[in-house]
Amino acid sequence: MEAVVFLNVDIGSEDRIMEELSAIPEVKAVYFVYGPYDIVVKIDAPDIEKIRSVVRDKIRKIDGIRSTTTLVVAKSHVKSAPPHV
Repeated sequence: MEAVVFLNVDIGSEDRIMEELSAIPEVKAVYFVYGPYDIVVKIDAPDIEKIRSVVRDKIRKIDGIRSTTTLVVAKSHVKSAPPHV
């Protein structure tokens, strides 16, 4: 099961928070983005309870995170990357 978490963080804390997020085993990708959110996190977990636990007990406890919005993926289609030339 996958989820995408959108984060708003304190100004200047982005790099540290990205490093802390990357250390969480269920976190598969971390992106610094421009727009209404500061960081986007992709989570892969066996079930919804594990996703809830990761967001509640790990992500939200990182100092400097002001808010989270979590979207649970209902269905996905992953396009493979083209070969490098």
